[in-house]
Amino acid sequence: MREPDGDLMLSVQPDSMSPTLPLLDTASLRLYQAMVVHEQLTLEGAAESIGDHEPGLIRTRTSIGRLMGLHLVGEADIEGIRHYYPVSPVAAEASVVESILRAANETVRQITQARSRLRMASQVYEEHRQPDSGTLTIHSGLADINGAIHQSAQECRSELLTFQPGGGRSRQTLSDSLPPTLAMLERGVPMRTIYQHTARSSVGTQDFVRVIREKGADVRTLDESFERLIIFDRTVAFIPGRLDRQTAIEIRQPGIIDFLAGVFERAWLRAKPFTAPDRSRTTTLISDQLSVAIIRHVVAGDTDAVTAQQLGISVRRCQEYIARIAAGLGSRSRAQLGFLVAQSGLLDEHPSETGTDC
Repeated sequence: MREPDGDLMLSVQPDSMSPTLPLLDTASLRLYQAMVVHEQLTLEGAAESIGDHEPGLIRTRTSIGRLMGLHLVGEADIEGIRHYYPVSPVAAEASVVESILRAANETVRQITQARSRLRMASQVYEEHRQPDSGTLTIHSGLADINGAIHQSAQECRSELLTFQPGGGRSRQTLSDSLPPTLAMLERGVPMRTIYQHTARSSVGTQDFVRVIREKGADVRTLDESFERLIIFDRTVAFIPGRLDRQTAIEIRQPGIIDFLAGVFERAWLRAKPFTAPDRSRTTTLISDQLSVAIIRHVVAGDTDAVTAQQLGISVRRCQEYIARIAAGLGSRSRAQLGFLVAQSGLLDEHPSETGTDC
C-alpha cells in the first residue's frame, strides 16, 4: 500500500548479523608486507615501515586494526612490549569463514527461537480473540504492511486483482515487485491489474507490463481516479488505511470483499487494454478520454491540483492540457472555459463510460 510500493509488495530486508569485514587499503597492505619481511614489528616499527610520523600514530593503529579485523595479524607480548606478527592468508581465511559461520548459526538459532515463542503467542491469540475481530485488521508501518501482503501473496492460488493508481512507477519499485509477481504467475495464478491511463507513458511501467503479460497477466488502464486495492483469491483484500499510506486495512469479511471485487469488475469493463504509446487508434482514443476527463473536472470547478491527483498526472501536465483545450475553444479565463465547454456540447459527445466495450 505504499506509494509507489511496488505493484504488490516490498521486500523487507533484516539487518545482517554477520561480522562486517574492514577494507584492505594500500597503507594496510604495505604494513602487512613489512610484517612479512621482518616477521614481527612493534607499534613504532610498524609506523616507521609506512612512514607514519603523525602524533598518536593514528594511521598505523588504523592499519593494524584493519589487518587484525581480517585475521591477517596477531599480537604477542614480548618482555612487556607488544609485537605484531603476520598470519598467512590461508589461515586468516579459515578464521574469517569460521567467524561468519558462527554468526550465521546464531542467526538461525534466533530465528528458530523467535518462531517458537511467537507460535505460542499465536495459539493464545487464536484461542481468546473475539469471534468477529478477525474480519478487519489494521497494519501500521511498512514492515507490517508488506509482511501481511507478502504472506497473502504466497498463499494466493486462484486469482489476483489489483488497482494501481498514480501513473507510472519508478524502475526500482517495479524491479522490487517483479519477483513476487512472477512467482504467482508461474504458479498459474490469473492476474488482472488496472492502472490509470497516464501509466502508459512510463517506460519503466511499459517494460514491467510487457514482462508480466508474457507470463499471462492481463493489464488495462482507465481515465478515472481510484485508490489502491489488492484482492487475493476473493478471500482477503488490502486497502489504504490513511491517505499517507502508512497504514493498511486487511479485510477478510466476505460481504466487503464481494463489494470491492464488484467495483473492480465494473471498472475492468470500462478499462482499455494496456498498449505502449504510439499512433494507434487506441492511444488516440485514450488521449481524447484524458482530455475529456480533465474538462469534466474543470466544469465541476476542481482545482488543477485536485484534477491532477485524481487522474494520476502532474499538475504541470494537467495545466498544459487545460491550456490547449482553452486555446482550441478560444477561452481567455477559467470561468469562460467552463461556459464554452458547456456551450460546445463536447461532454454530450463524450458521456461517462458505462458500456462494455473494451
